[in-house]
Order: sequence, then structure tokens, then C-alpha cells
Amino acid sequence: MPTFSLVVPTFGRAEELSRLFASLSTQSPVNFEVIVVDQNDDDRVLPYLKFLGPDIVSRHIRISKKNLSNARNVGLQHASGEYVAFPDDDCWYPAGLLPGVEKWFQGHPRYDILAVGAQDEAGLSSGNRWPQDQCDIRPYNSLRTTFSNSLFFKRSSLSDEILFDEKMLSSEETDYVLRQIRAGCSGRFDRSLHICHPRRDMLSGTVSRRRAQRYGEGMGQLVRRHSLPLLWGGLLAYEFLRAALVALRGNVSGATFCLAHAYGLFRGYFTSVPQRG
Repeated sequence: MPTFSLVVPTFGRAEELSRLFASLSTQSPVNFEVIVVDQNDDDRVLPYLKFLGPDIVSRHIRISKKNLSNARNVGLQHASGEYVAFPDDDCWYPAGLLPGVEKWFQGHPRYDILAVGAQDEAGLSSGNRWPQDQCDIRPYNSLRTTFSNSLFFKRSSLSDEILFDEKMLSSEETDYVLRQIRAGCSGRFDRSLHICHPRRDMLSGTVSRRRAQRYGEGMGQLVRRHSLPLLWGGLLAYEFLRAALVALRGNVSGATFCLAHAYGLFRGYFTSVPQRG
């Protein structure tokens, strides 16, 4: 049995996979498998599978449905490792990350979920921007401690009845973590370890206004589902304040991104249907 199962959903990208796959060669001596869940209609991914190398066990699974949560659920069904992670097709692992994660779980046996930090090429934070370097994962901090690429799960502790929700527009990984915690798992955020991922945020010009709204809608769905109205109010107030400050600095375009995110938060909260379990 492999120590890690790495489920990699991919759609629309190809070249980025070479960096992720090449980085996996620096993870020895840990034994792991790579499960590539391919949502593309063409063969763009196939030439990049060679970057995994002959010594890495891998599976290439094609699915026709274009849905990230569905791809993760399909990969999870095929995962046989002691721990499972869901790296995106545009992230990569620093040398020694997987041995470090294995050692962390061995030293913290009461935890079932580990969320590590995230950094971009320059070493700046690109996810999990919670002010504490270490803390337990709770509903109030979950949106800043559960970046999908940074999550590692103890497979035996997960409830098989809980899946990633295909209807959520974003924040589906946070929803998944909170439902697993509600079912009995315990989670910890620890920035002493980190994955690598390009920085993508509303003020950097790396996302569209539609995507900013979609992120907001997913967050609105999440806080409604998990009965977090105070967090929702705080998120809305933060976006309006940020929009005002950004506009005062002359970045009117950036302010409209903040407002699009705020609109998504409002829309997602009032149009979502709460789900239990």
C-alpha cells in the first residue's frame, strides 16, 4: 500500500503538469501513487505523464464530466494510500514535502487532517493567509486555512459517505473539511510545511470579475450551509471596506473586483440551500 495517494484533477491545462510531476521526483523516500483524473476531451495530458518517471506508480483516468468536485470524488474512489491529497494541476511540491507530512502525522497522531502553508515562486503567501502559523481548523478560520492544494487527509479517518459537493461554485474543499470534522475528524493548520502555487487574487489581475463573483458565491453557500451568519457579515464588511480603500488609492478597477466578490457573497448566501451531513 502506498503511503500517499495524490489525486490530480486536470482540465484545460497541460504544460503546468510538467512542473508538478517533476517536483514529485524530489519526494523520496516516501512511497506514493499519482492518480490523474483527466477531464479534457483531447490527449493534451498524455505527453506530460512521462515527467512522472518510471519509478512512480500512476493511473490516468478519463472522465467526461467537467466538474472539479466530481473529479476529486472519482480519484478518491481509486486512492489506496494511507494519506490522500488533492494537488491542482498548476501547483508543485517543494523537495521533501511528503516525507515532512508523513513525519508530522506520526508526531501528531490525534489529527486526521493537515493543512500546510502555500507560497508562490517568490516565497510569498499564495493561500492560507491566516494570521497564526499554527492552529486547529475551526469554522471561523476555515476559509483561510483550507486551501485545496495544501490539504492532507488520513484516509482511514474519512467518512466514505461524505463527498465533495458538485453543486458548490467554490470553497468545496472547505465544505468537505468542515463536514469531515463534524463527523469526528480533527484538523490542524501548520505553516511550518508548505506547498507551492502561483499567486492568484482579485487585485493582482490574475482572475476575472466573473470568477471573483463565483468565489464569493461559493463562500456565501459555505457560510449559509454551516450556519455562520456572523462570518458572512464580517466577510461582506471586509469586502466593502477593501473596495473603498482600493478606490481611494486610485485603483477603481480593483474596487470593482471587491464589489463583485461582495455581490457573490450576498447572492450565494441567499440562493443556496443548506445541506446537512
